[in-house]
Amino acid sequence: MIKKHTLLPSSLNGLRVFEAAARHLSFTIAAQELNVTQSAVSRQIRLLEEQLGFTLFIRQHRALILTEEGKEIALLLTRQFSELNNTIHQLKQHEDNTLKLNVSMSFAVRWLIPRLHSFKEQNPNLDIIISSNIGNNGNYGDQLNLDSDDYDIAISNYQDPTTIKQPIVFLRKEYLAPVYSMLLVKGDTQLTIDELLTYPRLHPTKDRSDWRAWFTQTGIQQPLGNTELTFDTLDMALTSCLSGQGATITDLLFVTNELKQRFLKLPLEAKIIDSPWKYYYYCRTESDKVTNFINWLIKGLDEETEQLLSLINQHNWHPIEK
Repeated sequence: MIKKHTLLPSSLNGLRVFEAAARHLSFTIAAQELNVTQSAVSRQIRLLEEQLGFTLFIRQHRALILTEEGKEIALLLTRQFSELNNTIHQLKQHEDNTLKLNVSMSFAVRWLIPRLHSFKEQNPNLDIIISSNIGNNGNYGDQLNLDSDDYDIAISNYQDPTTIKQPIVFLRKEYLAPVYSMLLVKGDTQLTIDELLTYPRLHPTKDRSDWRAWFTQTGIQQPLGNTELTFDTLDMALTSCLSGQGATITDLLFVTNELKQRFLKLPLEAKIIDSPWKYYYYCRTESDKVTNFINWLIKGLDEETEQLLSLINQHNWHPIEK
């Protein structure tokens, strides 16, 4: 019998331990991920180095550095483990009637969840699990971790999609403009932009970049001295705005119903800008249920965009193309 793979270690567990340690450059974090002790990780790495015949790490005080050999092995293992994991996930999905969505918080709360019943009506036997996360980015709280294993489709917004290693697909742009609630002022009087900017400003991101982008693109000088509130997500800022606590800047596609019902208003001669952020989706698995959801999603967003453009024409709002 001809033996194959004779240079591989007798146990592949050491390769799995090494891949985790190389990815984190930490025996301690690798141990936490693998649910073993730090000393067990260290022993596995030393045993693997003995079996391979070369050093994988340069061990410094409070630091690990991959050797050139370690870098090559780590790159190969991470890629192969990821492909194997995805293949297993795909095979498990063939008989699975569950669709797992990883969706940015504002998109989930403001758009997806209120409309999800129509997709469920078309797919009554499909179980849907929606997960999200906020506050993991100091500048923009709605970005998702696409390295997570537990989803079929991810939907998130990015300012620079070239930094994302997964093959994400453009979904839609954001239409940014300031809005205020009918509860903010008495009567049905529509505020001018100057009047609106005397009220407290509500920020939907910690870095306050949305208001700043709007002031820059419209050429309006940012007023000083008025009260401001800052939130982690757009949904929190809109909740504050709808209760009459001030004016916020928002993606208008998230508030088409509120605009149609006049719960929210744009100021006179309002200007709408294209946000530097855009929404993308990524399909981690391939199946009929994934394809059906993406088709439903795109159709719904196209219809919503048409409604918004109709409102823009009806109220003589002024889009500014970048």
